[in-house]
Amino acid sequence: MKFIFSMCVLLILTGCANQPNQVILNPVYKNGQISTITSNLNTSVIDLRGDTATLKLIESKATKTIASSGITDSVKSILDSALSRNGASISNMSSVRFEVDINALQAIVVESLMSHTSEAHIELGVRVIKAHSNFSKIYRGNANLKGPFSHDRAKIEGQLNKLTEQIITRIVSDPELIHYLES
Repeated sequence: MKFIFSMCVLLILTGCANQPNQVILNPVYKNGQISTITSNLNTSVIDLRGDTATLKLIESKATKTIASSGITDSVKSILDSALSRNGASISNMSSVRFEVDINALQAIVVESLMSHTSEAHIELGVRVIKAHSNFSKIYRGNANLKGPFSHDRAKIEGQLNKLTEQIITRIVSDPELIHYLES
């Protein structure tokens, strides 16, 4: 009986120590209106990352990669929210296509015995296609995080979510892009 009880306790503790095998990417646009966009837009997001791991965890000799499901939906959701809050109308029927390519979206965490570092990198390519002209531009961002001991998955997710929000904010406030949309 003691053996069964000990095994149950061990199983429960092992289960608590394991983190989910995916990264939760759920950025939220928190800014209000920071620009004026009066265009009707048909938005889409395409994941073009060569390496689909959202988190790379490097521990001594082992590297673990962790993906994020629904990454294109998450980026589209914050994009649509940001554009809408800044006056744009989002419609699948619009002839103006606003396409975002996810070229990079990843955090690389290096853990040592007493500390960890996280380097997040995001690169989004924006392409706006009108009847007789195109606009394209690349938006990049980096963020670094250092801490003691082992990494906290929630902090890494927060780092990626915040960086995604910052880049989306940069996109909807880019004077060059707004001028093209409004011309």
